[in-house]
Amino acid sequence: MSLNSLHGLLLTHKQLPISRLEKAFFKDLELALKLFKNIDGVEGVAILQTCNRVEVYLDSADEKVVEDILSVWEDLTGDSELKINILLIQDVDVVRHLFRLASGLESMVVGEQEILRQVKEAFYRGLTNNSLSQLLKMVFQEAIRVGKKVRSTTEISRKRLSLAHVAVEVVEKVLKNLNDKVILIIGAGETGELVNSALMEKNYRKITLLFANRTYEKAIQLANLSGGIALKLDQIENYLKIADAVFVTTSAPHYILTRGKVEEAVQERSKPLMIIDLSVPRNVDPNVSHLKNVKLITLDGLREYVDTSVYDRVKELEKIEEFIEDCVAKFKERIETVWVDELISKICCYAERVRLEEVEEAMSMMRHIQIDEKSKEVIQDMSKAIVKRILNPLIENLRKNYKIVDKQQLFNLLKIYFYDLAE
Repeated sequence: MSLNSLHGLLLTHKQLPISRLEKAFFKDLELALKLFKNIDGVEGVAILQTCNRVEVYLDSADEKVVEDILSVWEDLTGDSELKINILLIQDVDVVRHLFRLASGLESMVVGEQEILRQVKEAFYRGLTNNSLSQLLKMVFQEAIRVGKKVRSTTEISRKRLSLAHVAVEVVEKVLKNLNDKVILIIGAGETGELVNSALMEKNYRKITLLFANRTYEKAIQLANLSGGIALKLDQIENYLKIADAVFVTTSAPHYILTRGKVEEAVQERSKPLMIIDLSVPRNVDPNVSHLKNVKLITLDGLREYVDTSVYDRVKELEKIEEFIEDCVAKFKERIETVWVDELISKICCYAERVRLEEVEEAMSMMRHIQIDEKSKEVIQDMSKAIVKRILNPLIENLRKNYKIVDKQQLFNLLKIYFYDLAE
């Protein structure tokens, strides 16, 4: 097991706008995992896909496998510019990136809550589809632990942060006040729930919330949480005429709000209309932004508001950075000593088997002698003490000097003495 076999293939909001990034998104994550795992030389693979990133984590000793992964990825998405845009990281940099990601340092909104859950989802998806190698399991498990630790020991998550919360802050800033405003939320999934939570935290008493969803029952559930009104998806055109702001949080493969629908609605209203498209892929026609009296903000557009600090800046970034680097160093050392622990375990198992065989043979030779239980215990303890005294110097020196040991030479030497000790 070695970190040298780790590869990270990254496409994120730091490299590309969301409008470009969405072209590389997988429509079927389980199919992608299956196809990647079936590539010769792939020991393990995981996929992390969120609204502003898609990342493939790979465990393979063969670097040529990366090209095979990219080819399959391109076939699945039809993204012909994938190989040009991909950022490839390797070895310990993969560990560092995943630790930072789970801690919220790589997010568009630093410290956001959702990314840790998304890292967990990528991990569990890999487990469910049996696509993870032992090394990838260890990396993801440690990243999740680090992410939890950062959030519990620093103030990075003291204020609930997410893109949905930033979007609500933006709407409040533009509209000045949300009292007497009509807010339409299209989509009652996870992002829709986050938008609703962010709005409820504002404690406006005269706000009107409308919820539209493909599954009407889900819209009803969300409306009941906030005292809002549930709509069927085919009713939204009517309510576009009265809404002050619209949050689109669906994940449809097509535009939910076309230019035609919005244009028709704004013709029958005098006040401006804000539309926030939090969907991936985009579910609002970009041409809507050309309409008079309509302000369209996409995930890309939220960046400028994030940069102008619509949320409290985290004051402990340096402390978190140091903690993560310490975790990376310890994890690297842990991986480097895995082979040592495995070897010591095999040696101890071999020695224990020999000890038991010899004690049994000795007892058999003394079967005509009356030996009480106390004497038997003495013989057992003595045999254990002999094995421990012989092996302890080897084990202690191996743990202490493993970095300067030639692993292959050591295996060859041990096989001379322990001929049945498998590598």
